[in-house]
Amino acid sequence: MRTPALIGELRLRGLTRPKLQTSQNGTTSSGMDYLLHPEFVASVPFGSWVTRRLLAQRVAETLVDEPKADPNITVVVRALNEAAKLERLFEDIHNQVFASEVELIVVDNESTDGTPQVAKSHHAEVVTLPRDSFSYPRALNVGMEAASNGLVFMTNAHVRLSNALTLHAGARHFVGNDDTGGAFGTVLPSDGASYVERLSAMGESNLSLGKPARRIKRAGLGALAATGAMVSKEAWQQLGHFDERYQSGGEDTALAKTMLDNGWAVVEEPALTVHHSHGLGLVDNFKQYLDQLKIVKAPRQLDKQDLLRRRPDLRTRISRNEP
Repeated sequence: MRTPALIGELRLRGLTRPKLQTSQNGTTSSGMDYLLHPEFVASVPFGSWVTRRLLAQRVAETLVDEPKADPNITVVVRALNEAAKLERLFEDIHNQVFASEVELIVVDNESTDGTPQVAKSHHAEVVTLPRDSFSYPRALNVGMEAASNGLVFMTNAHVRLSNALTLHAGARHFVGNDDTGGAFGTVLPSDGASYVERLSAMGESNLSLGKPARRIKRAGLGALAATGAMVSKEAWQQLGHFDERYQSGGEDTALAKTMLDNGWAVVEEPALTVHHSHGLGLVDNFKQYLDQLKIVKAPRQLDKQDLLRRRPDLRTRISRNEP
């Protein structure tokens, strides 16, 4: 029987952030106290006084909806040989200000470094996906199938949550909105980000953070990106799951397009922003960008050798502690 991690119980141990203070005129503070990793935000050029201010403003805006009304959710984490990083992600999850149940599921790709043990120590259910049957959409579908709750937050083990209201920021768009199929944010650099990754965040990420949460009309690159997205299990089931023809990626944006084509709403929520980096230099980062442009246009088979050529971080994880 599944034993979910209850954020409400964890809060009793003093693991939450301070609450925003409301002034007499009804306005709230800037939300700076809710940022979990201001040092990562500061790594963006001009991040200390532009990116941090924008992110804090978007986080504060989520409190227009009462966190106590949030539904139970499941967090699905994809992992491969990331024990230390998974531990830090769970720390961010335990620091969430969230009143309802949070079920934890780790889809593990046959890790050999203790990743499953870390997951179990946090009361997460571990679902093993053999490496020879791995594809990006298959990993997500396995996690969605295992989820007990109707709302699922999808992420990766090497992701860090940007703020203590991340789960609330996504969940709030599904309360009283039966037509909402998904919600997603943008990406900011994490630890180990290259200069190229930090520089690119100065433009694209700041543009996303500069606007309040909104329903999108078109699913472009990054829509419903599974590094940090909330998905309705009902919508996922009705629309035929993540399309497993997109073996090398793009299945998340493809589902966003399908949602919009079938009357489901998709919300871009800046407070759902996560910290995610691969540490790629200029050449590999450009190759990764070109590949992303290709995979969102049409399904592609997973070419593991091509993937490893442009992802040195993934090469390290695959080779770690192999027998």
